[in-house]
Amino acid sequence: MFKKLTFLFGFFCFSQLLYSQKNPGLDSFLENARQNAPVLLENNNLEKIGKIQSDIIRAQNNAFQVNATSEVLFAPYFNNNGNAIDITTIPSPNAYGYDVGITNGGLYSAQVNVTKNLFNQAVTDNLLFQNKIKNNAIGLSSEETAHNLVKNITDAYVKAYQLQLQENFTREILKDLKKRLQVLELLVKRGILQESDYLLLQLNIESKNLELRQIQNNLEVAINQLYTFSGMKLDKTDTLPEPVLVKNAELNKIKHFYERKFKNDSLQVAADQQVFENAYKPQLIAYSNTGLNAVKIPNIAHKIGLSAGLRLTIPIYDGRQRKYNARQSEFKKENLKFYKNNAKIQLENKLESIKIQISALKENKILLGKQIKKQKNILEIYKGKLVQGQVSIVDYLNVIQNYKQNVYTQLQMQTNMWLLQSQYNFINW
Repeated sequence: MFKKLTFLFGFFCFSQLLYSQKNPGLDSFLENARQNAPVLLENNNLEKIGKIQSDIIRAQNNAFQVNATSEVLFAPYFNNNGNAIDITTIPSPNAYGYDVGITNGGLYSAQVNVTKNLFNQAVTDNLLFQNKIKNNAIGLSSEETAHNLVKNITDAYVKAYQLQLQENFTREILKDLKKRLQVLELLVKRGILQESDYLLLQLNIESKNLELRQIQNNLEVAINQLYTFSGMKLDKTDTLPEPVLVKNAELNKIKHFYERKFKNDSLQVAADQQVFENAYKPQLIAYSNTGLNAVKIPNIAHKIGLSAGLRLTIPIYDGRQRKYNARQSEFKKENLKFYKNNAKIQLENKLESIKIQISALKENKILLGKQIKKQKNILEIYKGKLVQGQVSIVDYLNVIQNYKQNVYTQLQMQTNMWLLQSQYNFINW
């Protein structure tokens, strides 16, 4: 019994997996888009690069810098005390060559050098903070890209689902018309209706078949577009599930995206200003070297030693560049405030406009639903009268056409509701 239940459960899960693969919903397309979007993948790597850059900054500013240098310099003298070429530190007045005070006759050097920045934690912190803000900007860019993907794919999915609803409705209309055609054939044979009525309904069915084929073509294109947007390989899709759009909650405590972006951009200006002012901080560098350093080859083995020292650099005057840069930063911050204030007004106005449109659509949809219900009752009455030959086929087709137009309008209203909800979510974040 247990094995049987286990088998049935496994079969059910497998069936559900196959169904979900052949009937991917909106969430499936969105999830694949997030995983496959090259911009998001690139930004993810850029954020990792930014984290590595923090390690580089620490290494450049806090770690010991060690390097090895080697140099061999020959500065010979010509015509020195009867010698055509001579290497010496005591050349005769008639010899030709560089000043001995500059070259000492040569240089033989092989050293290991060590340098270390001292008391520069503030400089390092400023550079790390600037790098952090740049990384935050990449993260915000990823959020915006993902948000745009959600909007584009949601809108494309809703439009594809509308075509699917139109396809199903047109199939039902065709199915009913074909039944009526069979009845008309009998009525024509009995002489109740004319043959022209039969041909007219047949022509209408052919027209509906063409309409259905066009809808199917458009639906196939729309579904293919969904796969393309999501970065997925094209696959056969039987049915699109109804889209479920959840309204974004009003953002009270959590800041809107434009506010978070404004904050990060403001911090970026401040971080750049701090890094610029690193140049005005006193710099103290400790340095040391050890190895061989000689100007003469004789007794060179005894020319091995070491040296150490401190180098202090204090900026004094730079032509007021620091003041000018600070003024530029203030103007940049002011510009950011302009855009922030405008973004707030734009968001509030757009959300209010969408609320009004949704409210009006809901009211119109209710009224149209009542009208469609009445038309459906009228259509059933006409079906009965058509069988009895009490109404012409033209009147019957007109009733169907009006009914179809109102159902299509209802589908368009529902589509517009979904699209407006998608737009509301897109703005309200």
